[in-house]
Amino acid sequence: MLSEILNWISTNYSLTALILLSTFTLGIIVFFVVIIRLNKLAKQYKALMKGVDGRNLEQLLLSNAKTLDQALLKLEILDDRIKDVEYAAARSIQNVGIVRFNAFKEMGGDLSYAIALLDQKGNGIVISSIYGRDDARTYAKPIKGGKSTYQLSEEEELAIQKTQKEERS
Repeated sequence: MLSEILNWISTNYSLTALILLSTFTLGIIVFFVVIIRLNKLAKQYKALMKGVDGRNLEQLLLSNAKTLDQALLKLEILDDRIKDVEYAAARSIQNVGIVRFNAFKEMGGDLSYAIALLDQKGNGIVISSIYGRDDARTYAKPIKGGKSTYQLSEEEELAIQKTQKEERS
């Protein structure tokens, strides 16, 4: 069997040389294609490892982690400040209701008034001014939850109701 193969090779010497040459050429072509692809990959790897501003990828990741930690700390501080502002806002005057009226029939021009100044929970004060011919009297009554421990006039109650209507809109 081996003698037959050697016999065939010796009779087809040129064909055998051509097959070997083709295989060798194909191997060289594949080698150069692999080298070119490896060079491209090496350039991409170097660019990735170089990062931004000449820093390598490790330095870039550490810098980003530090920046993220600083941003999270600032976010916590801002969250605390927002809670403080919300607490202060809930206790500040947010709703105002004003009613002008004539306290006395002979007086015109709606010179008397009641003004309700309430926070988010309906706490605050109602101030009333009663205008007369000779004087003007001012009264202040505390309000808690939309109610007062003092007797409220019709106009004062209306001023409180106006704050609640304003709150809904």
